[in-house]
Parts: sequence; structure tokens; C-alpha cells
Amino acid sequence: MATHRTIGFLGSALLLALAGCGGSGGSSTGLGGSGDAVPALSTSAEGAATATSPALAASPNAPAGAPILIESKTATASNFDVGPFRTRDAKQAPVPARIVLPALAARNPANAVAKSAQPGQFGTPTLIGNAREVVATAAPQQVADMLGWAPTANGGRIAAMRFQSTGAKGVRVGLLVRSLPLGGVVRFYADGGDKVYEVANQEIQATIDRNLASGNANDAARTFWSPDLGGEAVTVEFEVPANVPMDALQVSVPSLSHIFAAADDVDAIRKVGEAASCNLDVSCTSAYNDTSKSVALMNFVADGSGDTIPGTTYICTGTLLNDITSSGTPYFLSANHCISTQTVASSLWTRWFYKSAACNSSLVNPASVWTKTGATLLYASSDTDTSFMRLASAPPTGASFAASTNAGVSAGAGVYGVHHPKGDLQKYSVGTTSGAAGTCDGANCSLTTSANFWKVDWTSGTTQGGSSGSGLFTQRGGKNYLIGQLYGGSASCDARGAADYYGRFDTAYNQALYQWLGGVPARVPVYRFYNTRTGSHFYTTSAAERNRIMSTLPQYSYDGITFYAMTVGGSPVYRFYNTRTGAHFYTVDAAERNNVLAKFPWYNDEGVAWYAGNGPTAGGTPLYRFYNNKTASHFYTVSAGERDTVAQTLPQYSYEGIVYYAWLSP
Repeated sequence: MATHRTIGFLGSALLLALAGCGGSGGSSTGLGGSGDAVPALSTSAEGAATATSPALAASPNAPAGAPILIESKTATASNFDVGPFRTRDAKQAPVPARIVLPALAARNPANAVAKSAQPGQFGTPTLIGNAREVVATAAPQQVADMLGWAPTANGGRIAAMRFQSTGAKGVRVGLLVRSLPLGGVVRFYADGGDKVYEVANQEIQATIDRNLASGNANDAARTFWSPDLGGEAVTVEFEVPANVPMDALQVSVPSLSHIFAAADDVDAIRKVGEAASCNLDVSCTSAYNDTSKSVALMNFVADGSGDTIPGTTYICTGTLLNDITSSGTPYFLSANHCISTQTVASSLWTRWFYKSAACNSSLVNPASVWTKTGATLLYASSDTDTSFMRLASAPPTGASFAASTNAGVSAGAGVYGVHHPKGDLQKYSVGTTSGAAGTCDGANCSLTTSANFWKVDWTSGTTQGGSSGSGLFTQRGGKNYLIGQLYGGSASCDARGAADYYGRFDTAYNQALYQWLGGVPARVPVYRFYNTRTGSHFYTTSAAERNRIMSTLPQYSYDGITFYAMTVGGSPVYRFYNTRTGAHFYTVDAAERNNVLAKFPWYNDEGVAWYAGNGPTAGGTPLYRFYNNKTASHFYTVSAGERDTVAQTLPQYSYEGIVYYAWLSP
């Protein structure tokens, strides 16, 4: 144990805690003897964590020798996270404060990148939304004065604000966060719908922490962007648990993104029919069925980097990729010119199965679905125009994790792409590659064997704005493999001889992507719950245990993924169940564990929960521990922002320092 606190400090705090919750029937906590304790969430090896999981290997060194072929797989039920949408009777919604922005006279060209209007787009995403200032909610105190709180059935409070950008086809609200209370949730919903998009305060804080950890310390990093649910208005709803001081909620909405792309229902952007006429409907052939299921429409908000203006919204196309072990980790590939910073990746909003219901139909496939916003940016490079991410949640069941290879492709080889031109329903293009090309600037791309792009000439179909980032595929042995992602080009329906250029996947893989796609994941998500009945928290790495809690224990509010831990290596973190209070205790300190085993028989030993880092190596982040004097339970967080909020607003929590190191991403 190199860097966490010593047993002399932690041990004494724990002994006091255990004495408080057990010595006098638990009278100081209101638990235990009160009959409010809940049963053990798990006493099985499977539920208690990863002790029975297979050993996970580290990623190999940079690949050498024979080319690597990573095969495809089909997504099944999610083992990574749960969907964000909840069904709720609209009558249960609180009466919101209303903020109305007038109609825009016209799109503001200053909001667009200068090259966006050019027909031949190289390295430019497609603009679909303008940034708008919201003066009425620009400061936290303005929001606090506006919210009218109402009681909830579980003793908490709830309030809402409705933002209307008149004439918009969709709205994304930028929630600038200074602090959020423990155990709370934020919901977003459009007018007239019975579905709400729900995200726990912890997930919002985790998103901000990733942004800050990437080196961005401005307001864009502290902004959480709502999804675009269609229509000219979106309501933001806050729910906080009982006994939470209201000054723990410090948020504002200084801006929103006014979506001007066509939309025709309350839960999706639909730009049906905007693609040029020579584009080919992917539903008219079965040849690209599996590839189609790996392709998603991307919607994301700019952070001001490059030539963008914060709050403007863009679209691109991306592809879900399998790794060599078929772990189901939702790795996602697109273009660096679409997403090159963590802050923008955090705003990513993906739509799947977005294609026509039948060949050349203008009706949308009824299976089309949006998933949770956000992604962790793992690698970005302008050299190959690569953006490689891990999505915040698994793709929907039935999506395809595409195959890929670092083998490259020979000149004259047949290739194809599946994409969303102009944000339209999925189209496909078929052609050949004339080989490697140098870095492209406009139409001037010199052919060299050491270049980082593939030059492609289409024989059928084309690409347009919105197709950026989409995958290029070729066949090997009758199977389809991804070999690149779209940078841009001059190809169009009117310029049949013009070429497109794709960043070389083989180059990006050999430089960096092998670390994730070519090895076994060494870290697993730790899921967190807040017990609204007792005020304690529960942590588990088991997706099955997470799902069981969500379906059988309604008093547990799901907080999402709180951090990532190792399944082997490092230091074991031991898990105990307190039979008197229903709370769980976790410790990395072997001496502390032995004290519990020897002196407190009402603590059931549930084995090793996960493995922790001993220091800040390999990107490790400190994990902070608090003792809750009211519930006689402990709270753990890797979020410095959450740590500060707890310390400043919840005096019943005693800070016990750094206990070990965990990770913000896989």
C-alpha cells in the first residue's frame, strides 16, 4: 500500500463507525433496531463481484507480423449500462417555470464554420443547430429564484423549467453545473410525451470530471448537454432526495442550441429526403444488413475548439466496433474533425437503425432508437482523422459490432460505405480504392505509399455532409471488414469522377487502437446506487446484481457508473454486508478487514469486490472516503467536485481521505 491513508487513521474511524451502528441497537442511526434494514443485496460469489471472473490480460504491444482480423458480433442485452428513458404519466410532472426565446429571423452564418457552405467538404462536420444565449437563467441564483419546489412521495422535492426556442425543430439545453446534491436526478422531456430522459446527478458529475481531467477547465467542460428530443421546447426537471440542503444545487442555463434541422416527431431528428438523389437506400439490398446495424447517426455540441462556436450542434456518422475478445465494450469510431475533445464527446447523442422502413420509403424504420448521451474519448488524431471513443452505454440489442482489420487494402480493391448523408436515413456507396493518399487539402491529394488516407472513387452512390466519420469497408474471405473512416472529398451526384478520402484504420490501429481493440479490457465499471430510505450508497461491478436491484428494490435509485476498477492485479477491495443496517462496507486495507472479521460478527464477509490501484499510475484517480455519522455507513467517490459538495453541504459526512486509486474510464 503505497499512497493511501494508514490503518491508524482509517482504522480508528471505522471502529467508531462500527461501534455507533452496533453498540446500542443502532439507535444513533435510525437503522438496525428500527426495522428499516434491507436484506443483503447479494451473498453469492457472482453478486459479490469479480472474484470468479476470468483473469483479464493486459493489451499486447504494438502489433507486428501477420495482420489482425477482428470479427463482428451482435449486441445482446446490455451488460454495461441501462437505458435512460423512463415512462411516466405527464400528470406527475411539476408545473415548470417558463423561459421563451423569440424566433430566429434567420440562421446566423457566424455560427457556422466558413467551409461548411462549400460543396467539397474536407474535414468539416455538418451544422444543424445555432447557439442561443439565455439571459434569464445565466446565473445559479436566477435559477434558484425561478424554481418552485414541490414535495415528492418519498419526502424529496421536485421542480422544473421549460425552455422554448420558438421555431426550433429541436432544443439541446446546456446545464452549467457548479454542484449537484447526492442522490438526485435530472430529467429532460418534450411537450406532450410520456417518456422522460433521466440521468443521475452522479452521472452528470462524472461527465464533468472527465471533461476537467482532459485539461479543459472552462465553462464548456462544466456543461452537461441535454438530448435533442424534438420540438421547440424541452423541460428540465430536478428531483432531490429528502434532507438535502438546497444550496447543494448550483446550476444555470446560460445557453441552448436551437436545432434548425427538420424534425417530425417528439423524440427524433428526421431529415428524411435531404440526401442527394444519387444516394442509394440501404434498405433496397440485403448485402449491407449487418454493417447497417453497426452505423449510427451522431449529434453533438461544439465546445469552441477549432473554428467552432460553443453551443452549435453538428451531425456526423460513426461505427460501432468489436474488439478481438468480443467483450461487448461499446467502442465507437468516427472522424477527428467531428469529435476531437473530451468535452464534445461528452455531448454525443447517437441514433441506431435509422433507415427507411422499406426500400425507398420515406417512412422511418420503427425500430430506430436513440441511446444515452456521452462518450469517453480514448484516442484522437488529425494524422488519420481518427476519433475513437467508448460510448456511455451499450448500443441497443440487435446492433452489430463491426469487424475490422489492420491489413490495409490494395489499389483496385472493391470498397463500400454506409452513412447518413445530410443526416438522412442510411445510404450506401460502392466503389474502388486507388490506393494510399497523402493528407488532403481540398482536391489536392498526392498519392504516396506512406500516406495516411485511402483514396476512393465511387461507381454507385456518393457521400455528403453528415457522412463524415462513416466507415469504409472491404471484403476478405467473403467477410466485411472496416478499413477507414471518412475525412471528406469532392464526390457528389454532379461530380461522378471526384474522389473521397478515408483515414487509414490500419495506421491508427497500429499506432494506438490495438490497446483497446487488440487486448482484453483490464477495467470494469463500478455501478452505484443511492438508498432513498436510508441515505446510504451501494456499489457493485456485477451487471446482473445491478439489474436485480433495479427490478426488485425500488428504494434504490440508480446513480450509474461511478468509476472503473481492475478485476485482477493491484490491491483487493473487500466487501462486507452489515446485517443490522443493510449497508455495505468496502475496504482496501487488509488490517482494517481483519479488524472487522475479528470484532464485528454482524458484518458478513462477501469477498473481493474488485481490485484497486496503489497510486496515480496508468491514469489512476484518487478515491475519497467519507463516514456518514447519521447512517453509520461509508461513501466513496472519485469525483473531486462531488467530494467538495459533500464536504461543504453535508456536515454529517466526515472526510476520511484518499483510500486508493480508481479510473474515470475503462
